[in-house]
Amino acid sequence: GVKGQFSTFEKTQPGYYGELGLLIIHQTLYNLFPFSSFDTSLIAPLSRAEFVQFVLIPEVAVRLIMQDLHLDRDEAIMTLRESSQYGVSMFPD
Repeated sequence: GVKGQFSTFEKTQPGYYGELGLLIIHQTLYNLFPFSSFDTSLIAPLSRAEFVQFVLIPEVAVRLIMQDLHLDRDEAIMTLRESSQYGVSMFPD
């Protein structure tokens, strides 16, 4: 429901890349891995769109932050979480 979507909103944001970064990452993932390429039995119970939103986009953002700032994974996750408000403010879609 709506309450669940709001509770996961911050967790699905790509940190300081903001909403614009989210759109770019999403489009890039879709270009690389069209929805038709997903074997839904491997990602169940998630839909293709949920898998991209809740798994792939956050993972790409963490790895980009690791690369950008030369951080380890835990530090990058902390940076992602702490910078999501900044990203939404600075890079709206």
